[in-house]
Amino acid sequence: MWVIIMQYKNNEIVLPGDILCTYEEYIPSKWTYVEDGYIKSSIFGKVVIDEENKTISIYAENVPKEVEIGDIVIGYVTEVKPHKAFVTVKKFLCTDRELITAYKGYIHVSKAMDGYVQSMQYLFKIGDIIAAKVINVIGSEHIELSTSEDSLGIIKAMCVECRNFMELNENHQLICKCGKIDSRKISTYYGGLK
Repeated sequence: MWVIIMQYKNNEIVLPGDILCTYEEYIPSKWTYVEDGYIKSSIFGKVVIDEENKTISIYAENVPKEVEIGDIVIGYVTEVKPHKAFVTVKKFLCTDRELITAYKGYIHVSKAMDGYVQSMQYLFKIGDIIAAKVINVIGSEHIELSTSEDSLGIIKAMCVECRNFMELNENHQLICKCGKIDSRKISTYYGGLK
C-alpha cells in the first residue's frame, strides 16, 4: 500500500484531480473533494493551506461562484413527496452561466409557503421550473431551499396531462392549451424570469 503525505505547498499550482494530501492531514475546503481517502483538487489553481483551522483549499481567479446561503437559484422539480419536493438546481437567478455541478436541493413542506400546506403535491409537479432561496448548504452538492416569499416558487409550470408549459390567467390559475386547469405555488414573476 502506498502512503501519500502532503504533496504540495502553499501557492503551488495544481490541476483537477491532483492528490493534495490524505484525508487525515487536513479538512477539505473550497474546490476540493475526497476520493479513496485522499483530498484532491477539483479545479486548476493554487493550493491554500490554513494551518490554524487545518483546512486545504484551491484558489483560482474567474471561478464560478459557489452556492451560498441567501442566494436565489433556478432549478427544476424532479420528485414530489407529501412533505418534500426535490429540485435539481442549475443556475443562479438572472445569469446565463450554469453551475459547474448541478446541486441537489429540496424544499421541506414547512419552507414552501406561509401557512398550512396539506401536501407538497398541491404546490409542485415534476418538471416545474422554480426560483428558490438557499437556506442551508449541506456538503458540496446538497442544499436546502425555501419558496415561502411571494417572489419565489414556480416560474414555469408543466402540465401534468400533456407536458406543455402552462399560461397564468388573471384569476391566478394555470391553463394549458390541452384544457387542463391547475394551481400551484406560483412566483410573482411567473413567466418573466430567465
